[in-house]
Amino acid sequence: MTTPATSSRASKAAKALVGLGAIAVLLLAMLIFIRPTTVSTGPDQVALHYSDGAFTPRRFQDCVSSSTRAWDGPGDKHYSYPKSQRNYVFGEGGDRPMVTFVSKDGIEMSVDGVAAFLLNTDCKTLQKFHDLIGNRYAAYMDTTDGNGSAGWLQMLSVYLSRPLETAIDRASQNYTYTELYTDPAVKAKWEQEVLEQMPELVGRQIDGDEEFFTDFAITLQKPVPPESVKAALVAQQEAVAKAKAKEAEAAAQVKAAEAQVAVEKAEAAKISERIKVLGRDGYLKQYAIDHGLNPYQPSTNGLITGP
Repeated sequence: MTTPATSSRASKAAKALVGLGAIAVLLLAMLIFIRPTTVSTGPDQVALHYSDGAFTPRRFQDCVSSSTRAWDGPGDKHYSYPKSQRNYVFGEGGDRPMVTFVSKDGIEMSVDGVAAFLLNTDCKTLQKFHDLIGNRYAAYMDTTDGNGSAGWLQMLSVYLSRPLETAIDRASQNYTYTELYTDPAVKAKWEQEVLEQMPELVGRQIDGDEEFFTDFAITLQKPVPPESVKAALVAQQEAVAKAKAKEAEAAAQVKAAEAQVAVEKAEAAKISERIKVLGRDGYLKQYAIDHGLNPYQPSTNGLITGP
């Protein structure tokens, strides 16, 4: 049987438990709100620090240099970006497919290669890049292994890939497909022209005068025409090679004939000189002797015959 005293004690215990539970929830909430944030940058990374706590406005605070671990206020955000050279690969297995373009003589060609560059990590410039571009595409690094995020590649598809296509297409208007496909000197000149256009074309994509991307380098592989055009070009080259071979053979035959004529002329001149010295009959007799013949055949003029 429950007494009034027992009921009172149970009620007090329940209230105490409720109070302890409320305190625990409050402490947990406080831990969530006051727990500091941390960032650790690699040797080829820098980071931007923004305040973003429950009771603070979202505002840029400072930059975190490479190989640094920092602790900041609760709820603050850190955005890491690459400091070392980045490569944008176009082609099979790359960041995007091959780049297609049209040559001076109207042939569509394709090329793969690598565009290398640096992200400008000057603190103020990087902050502006993040505010204008990086944050919009979530282009900051989402891992510590040095690889870019999906947002990074999406950002490059707009700010690097399109200018690259334009630069390649413009430079290609100066050369025929056979020059680009067969002449290494032309290909090297074409590659240099693409590189020279990149800074200006990339800059046009960006509002303001900041250079968010610097130190461009371009490596283009040998551009290739469509298979049908390539087959026709190979056939043409084979025909030219055969024609040149026949031409060379004919020239060799002419030279051989000319050499033979020269030999015969020299021999005739030699014979003429010997005839001058020996006389015609003497030369013929000497010729016969030299060739194993007997120029002195027997005759009957000196034989004694019967009466």
